[in-house]
Amino acid sequence: MTRYVEAFSWTKTVDEFVRDIVTERPILNVCAGKVNFGDVALDYYEPSDVKGDMGHLPFADDSFGCVFSDPPWDASMKSKVAAFCKDALRVAPVLYVMSPWHWGSSKRVIDKVWLREFPGISNAILIIKYARKPRGD
Repeated sequence: MTRYVEAFSWTKTVDEFVRDIVTERPILNVCAGKVNFGDVALDYYEPSDVKGDMGHLPFADDSFGCVFSDPPWDASMKSKVAAFCKDALRVAPVLYVMSPWHWGSSKRVIDKVWLREFPGISNAILIIKYARKPRGD
């Protein structure tokens, strides 16, 4: 696994926005890095409540109200992030992901999408709220 390289700063504005929109509790923050957000933090490299890999969430089903993640944005991580998203909706009914792309799956519904805009031409930064698809759908 390659080490995360800081390319995005978690500013006060971002922090306040995320704290406002993420209302479910308790919160599991995966790939937490140095950000102090959520009730339980999981990270592979930075000091956290749980040292672990996003690909193997060591929690029982429905342990949290939601999972939040700002995963590595490297395109080579897309399949790992997709596997993480599926597992995250096992440990919580709601998942928030901040990234420049979204996860497509028949296992989830998209509840809300927020787009962070910058002047000029730039990559979109999305925060997407996914919900577990009800059984039988």
